[in-house]
Amino acid sequence: MDLPTLVTVLIVGGLYVAGLRRARSRGVRWSTSSTTWFLLAGCGSWLLVTCSFLGTYSRVLFWPLAVQDVLLMTLVPIGLTLGRPVALFRAARSADPAGPVAAQPARGAVVRIASFPLTGSVVAVCLLLAVYTTRWDQARLEHPWLLDTTRVALLVAGCAFLWPLLGVDDGPTRTSYPVRAIIAFLDGLLDALPGLAVLGTGHVIAAGYYNHAHRSWGPSVEKAQQIGGTAMIALSELVGLPALLVLLVAWVRSDAMQARELDAALDAVTAAEHAAVGARSDDAQAGRDERELAQRPWWEIDAGPLADRAQRHGWTHETATSPPPEPDASGG
Repeated sequence: MDLPTLVTVLIVGGLYVAGLRRARSRGVRWSTSSTTWFLLAGCGSWLLVTCSFLGTYSRVLFWPLAVQDVLLMTLVPIGLTLGRPVALFRAARSADPAGPVAAQPARGAVVRIASFPLTGSVVAVCLLLAVYTTRWDQARLEHPWLLDTTRVALLVAGCAFLWPLLGVDDGPTRTSYPVRAIIAFLDGLLDALPGLAVLGTGHVIAAGYYNHAHRSWGPSVEKAQQIGGTAMIALSELVGLPALLVLLVAWVRSDAMQARELDAALDAVTAAEHAAVGARSDDAQAGRDERELAQRPWWEIDAGPLADRAQRHGWTHETATSPPPEPDASGG
């Protein structure tokens, strides 16, 4: 059991549970699946990667530490991201818990660049390359505090990539699904670079530490490094498949939701058009009725004693509108 990692996981899980209780006390409905993803898949895999045999032999053999680094950067962030901790934090602090949680607006080009998925991918890969191509690896093996700090840094870098890629929360910027799918494909290529760098190096990484480990069992230092480099390439590609699958499922659901919204909008437009046509028909009929009333004589429209007298004398619309007769020759 790695005590620093255990304490860190308990703090992170405790903050999530505290935010969950606060959000529910304010009437916010929170998905059980999100809680399961964060606590079991996220925090559980975090403990499993660091406190299993990988953690036990991480300072003895090269390949357990290499596998641990890749899983902390790729596998553990999937569960933590799908737990939607950012949305939970906003829901716990929202001024209107009953309403939708509004996304924070983007502020400046720096925020937009940092929240772009490809930026997180490049940062994570460069961080892992720096660990294995510099004296960083030997320094963290010699100083346990640096080893724990590196684990957290790799985990944060992985979350910084997957959070905007999966798009489970409304971040500062929302990248379209086709662009995210392309970035996920490119990330699969970039993730192989650290493993290739390990396999292609012509010397033993952290030789000053491993050569003085005085280990009489297991593979040689060179063989352990080859196993670690191969495992880094294989795991980075295999673990990327679940993230890509989650992205594709979200893409399909988004398209289905957008189709339903478009159908509803079309139905509303169609109903409005039918109502407008009906209103125009009613207006046209009313106009015709008004014109007919205007063409009828007043005694047929306005009831009264004069109208009754006119009707008794047999006045009609034709007699009212016909020109008066011309006088005859006798002056009549």
